[in-house]
Amino acid sequence: MIGPQRYRPEPATSVRLGLWGPPGSGKTTFLAALQIATTRAQGAGPVDWIMSGRDDASVRFLVESVHRLATEKRFPTATDDSRGLSFRFSGVHTGQRLRWQKRPPETLSFELDVLDVPGRFYDGSPVDETGADFAIAGAQASTAVKPDARLIDHLHHCDGIIFLFDPQREERERDAFRYFHGVLQRLTGKVMENETFPGPRLPHRVAVCVSKFDDYEVFDHARRSGYTVRSTTPPHMPEVSPDRARQYFASLCADPGSNADLVESGLRQYFDTLGYFVSSSIGFNIGRKRFQLNDFLNTHYDGDALRIRDAVRPINVLEPLLWLHDSVRQDQRR
Repeated sequence: MIGPQRYRPEPATSVRLGLWGPPGSGKTTFLAALQIATTRAQGAGPVDWIMSGRDDASVRFLVESVHRLATEKRFPTATDDSRGLSFRFSGVHTGQRLRWQKRPPETLSFELDVLDVPGRFYDGSPVDETGADFAIAGAQASTAVKPDARLIDHLHHCDGIIFLFDPQREERERDAFRYFHGVLQRLTGKVMENETFPGPRLPHRVAVCVSKFDDYEVFDHARRSGYTVRSTTPPHMPEVSPDRARQYFASLCADPGSNADLVESGLRQYFDTLGYFVSSSIGFNIGRKRFQLNDFLNTHYDGDALRIRDAVRPINVLEPLLWLHDSVRQDQRR
C-alpha cells in the first residue's frame, strides 16, 4: 500500500486567464458555474479536478454564487465593479495502473486568476481621457482612471482568454464588434509596445465560447443547421462537437445585418491559438431524466425575474479552461 506521503503534487502551473465579453454575455454566471461543472465532471475524464478559492473573496464568491445557482435557482447579480478572483484546481489522473506499478498516480495543479469587470468596461466607444465619469467606486477624483486601463493590463499579462460570444444579445443589440474592437486594439498596442514576438500575432491563447446554448433560438439554429449531436451518456443532452464548433460560430457571425463577421475574422487575424466551444452555464431542463425536444428550456419567468427551472448542468464550462491549461502546459514543456 502506498502511503499518503508518496502523493506529492507537481508545483502549481500558474495560469492567468481573462474573461472578455459584452454586458449580459454571462461572464459572472460562467464563473459561478465552474465549480458545479467541476463537481459534475468527476469520473467522466482522465483527471478528476477539485476547485477551491485561494483567498477569502474568492471563497465567498464560490459559496454565494453556487448557492444562488444551485439552491435558489437564481442567476448571480451582474458585476457592478472590478474584482480580482483567484482559484486553484488540483487533479489526479484516474487512469488505472498495472498491479506491479508502484508509482503513485500523477497529480496536477494550476491556478486561475480572473479579473471580473462589468461588461461596459469592454466598450470600444471613445471615452473622456480624464476618466472622471468612469471612476472606480471609492476612488477619489484625482485618482480616477479610464475604465479599461486595469482590464487591458490584466488581459496583457494573461496566458489565455475566454472570449464569450452571446448570440442572443447579438441578435438583439448587434454590438459584439463594438465591445470587441476597442479592447483588441488597446491590447495589441500594449503588447507591441512592450514586447517582441517572432510572429505578427498576439501570444494569447483564446477559447472562443458561444454562450447560452440553452436558449431556444441559439439551440434551434444549431439543430436545424445540423451542428448538434446527442451525447452518448445519460441524460443524452445535445451538444456541438468540437470539430464543428468553429463552423457554428462562423455561421452565427455571418448575419449581414451586423458586424459580427469582423469579430470572427478579427480573432483569426490577431491570435494564432484558438479553441472553439459551445457553452451553457445552466444546461437544459431534463424533466424525465432524458432530454426532451419539446420541453428543454431550463429557464422561466417568475413575475419579472428570470429563474432556473431544473438542476444546473453546465455544458462546456470547464472544458475551455482545461484546454487553455493544457495549451499553456505544452508550451512550458518545450
